[in-house]
Amino acid sequence: MTILDRWRQNEGRVRQAGKLALEQARAAGVPAYYRDPGIGAGIIRQMPDGSRSVVSVAANELVTGDKAKRG
Repeated sequence: MTILDRWRQNEGRVRQAGKLALEQARAAGVPAYYRDPGIGAGIIRQMPDGSRSVVSVAANELVTGDKAKRG
């Protein structure tokens, strides 16, 4: 069994863990960072208030792009 097969087998658990991590970050009052294939390339920063933006790192600084919208 390949790692991709294992991921497919556990996809529901992976999504559930991601949702839990977002909830815990919000409760702690800190941003959460994750990737969302529906948005495309880049990293999403979700703030505790629910606002989201695409971020990247350039010259060792965090650069915030347009607000991320789910496709």
